[in-house]
Amino acid sequence: MTSSDRLEHSEHDTAASEGDRPAAGRRSGADPVGSGSGGGNPPTGGFSSAASSDPKHAAGSPDGSAAAGGARRRAQTGTPAAAQSGTPADQPPPETVRETVESIVVAFILAFLFRTFEAEAFVIPTGSMAPTLLGRHKDVQCPQCGYRYMVGASDEIDSETGLLIKRLETAYCPNCRYRAVHDDQAAMLVRDLPPFTGDRILVNKFPYEFTEPKRWDVVVFKYPEEPQTNYIKRLVGLPNETILIERGDVFLVGADGERRILRKRDPNKQRRLQILVYDDDHREQRLIEAGWPRRWAPMRRSDDGTGVAGWLRDPNGWEVDETAYRLTSDVAAAARITGEDVPERVVPEHWLRYRHIVPTERDWEAVTRDSGRRQLRANPQPQLIGDFCGYNAVTGTGGMGVVGSRSLGEAYWVGDLTISFEVDLQQAGADGFLLIELNEGVRKYRCRLFPESGRVVLSYADNLSRFDDEVPLDAAVQPYPLHGVHRICFANVDQRLSVWIDDELVPLKNGGIYELPATLNPSPQPEDLVPVGISGFDIACEISHLLLERDIYYRSEHLPDRQAYFSDAQGVPESNDEDRLYELLSSPYDWYAAYAETMRPALFELGPDEYLMLGDNSPRSRDSRLWPNVRDAEHRHAVKRRALVGKAFFVYWPHGTPFLNGGYGYPVRYHKTLLGGRIVKTDYASFRIPFYPTVWRMRRIR
Repeated sequence: MTSSDRLEHSEHDTAASEGDRPAAGRRSGADPVGSGSGGGNPPTGGFSSAASSDPKHAAGSPDGSAAAGGARRRAQTGTPAAAQSGTPADQPPPETVRETVESIVVAFILAFLFRTFEAEAFVIPTGSMAPTLLGRHKDVQCPQCGYRYMVGASDEIDSETGLLIKRLETAYCPNCRYRAVHDDQAAMLVRDLPPFTGDRILVNKFPYEFTEPKRWDVVVFKYPEEPQTNYIKRLVGLPNETILIERGDVFLVGADGERRILRKRDPNKQRRLQILVYDDDHREQRLIEAGWPRRWAPMRRSDDGTGVAGWLRDPNGWEVDETAYRLTSDVAAAARITGEDVPERVVPEHWLRYRHIVPTERDWEAVTRDSGRRQLRANPQPQLIGDFCGYNAVTGTGGMGVVGSRSLGEAYWVGDLTISFEVDLQQAGADGFLLIELNEGVRKYRCRLFPESGRVVLSYADNLSRFDDEVPLDAAVQPYPLHGVHRICFANVDQRLSVWIDDELVPLKNGGIYELPATLNPSPQPEDLVPVGISGFDIACEISHLLLERDIYYRSEHLPDRQAYFSDAQGVPESNDEDRLYELLSSPYDWYAAYAETMRPALFELGPDEYLMLGDNSPRSRDSRLWPNVRDAEHRHAVKRRALVGKAFFVYWPHGTPFLNGGYGYPVRYHKTLLGGRIVKTDYASFRIPFYPTVWRMRRIR
């Protein structure tokens, strides 16, 4: 099921929750919102973004923030990106003081002076727009790796009555996959952590009165099946377009049938929507001490193709300690030359590579709760990076979350990756360079940074190239001399390569955009088991604070036309064998064979003045893909121009964090539930004091 998409006004003191009304497909509800001033602990209001409560559909995003600055501290990458980083959620993002103050001033002016005519305040009740907007949720700190993340808790409340109907019991860490339960390391049961009302946001009603909506706007609109109800989604399809969702991406289909991928125009906007894969600052240390392999490891190509995708551990390469990875100049001087003997053709021999070796619950039990009775899994194998997200990976009473599903929603391969790290460049020759590689399918995308000349060069190589020949793709329009400590980020998302140096986007001559030929094999390759690599030539450096993220994967789940006239119609999943796909993630060829056999793309046609809306939390979003058609519209999935309310532009009150009493505050209000036909008060607090506002999470919505 999905979460409800209905939004509520913030002046009402009622909580909206997932599952607030029948869902099309496996989505039970939406993110309704409503308007109001939104002080204190206001209730949810009138628009919606949907999320599914189906066990197999677990996606979302963690929320924390990275520590800023310093030669040995992680530089931040913006609020949502930093939200994936896993450092304490109560640390501010790296926005300037001026930007933050200006945003807050503008937000409150609009909220309190022009609310009636220009802006309206809403509260997000559910998580169908996570990570962009958070519904009712809980903040969790993993007792094993220390990563801080957020999980959706809107399933606990009945959206119509506001009564408690379930309790969230456990949550899975998106970083180390430990299932947070009560043990000797946990300070509190997940079920007892305080729940927080969703983000309070401001919606600007002015822009759409004079200008046309733009693709990727976060929009509040009237739900077509219930025009009295407000929903919130991201606008993806424009009038008279045909939109295709396939393999996690969104395409525009032309009249000639040619497909063009739809990407965010601004790479900075795309970067804010990335979802955590792994934060090396928060390792699964207890497993590692018991013999579990670290995910980042020194590696080299094997001569006979043995190892993982032809890669073996390299005892003579990168030096590894508890906090950093070091490449010395003498090691970096050893390189394999292909083609002409120029720096761009040098492919280093010694690599630091990421292997997606994911612990299971049984692995954790072997070192935590079994007291040695169960052996830790020997020789665990890396797997493809899937669309797992911790926001929805919860279990609880009443069968919520991922109960009964081994896959935790992680069935589909995601090849669009972003790697960030801090590098201390200690020495470099005239032609020395730092090399970053992102693998996706049959291609390896590479970024070379030349510290002395300041050049930034992008290229790609096909796995099938006989001599690993590289094809130039792009280069920076100006030099970027690099010495000392810098924060580097390299992304391959939606057929575009992007580079950031110290959180500044590097302007590229061609924008980093590339096209994929229709004949290119779309399947994952063995190289995708070790998809990220860092190396160098004639350089000495130290790498730390490695953070790997992935793009949002839009699932092609949809509602068949034959069921469109039923309010309780069941959606068609992208694949009807997700558990099998999960079991095959360690075998790329077998995974793709099963996927190609069962996958279903989704196609949506739009007429004049019609728009297509999708939720960022695709596995749990009741959006255009899954709306029924009791109203008998020509295009059941379309939102008419006249139904648009406004553009969501600012989170003006994320939530308050209680303090005192061990950090949990003192309860002043409790949830109520229906028991024996009577409404009774529970011992589960719904509001605590004192609390402080998390003002650093106030932000513009992108």
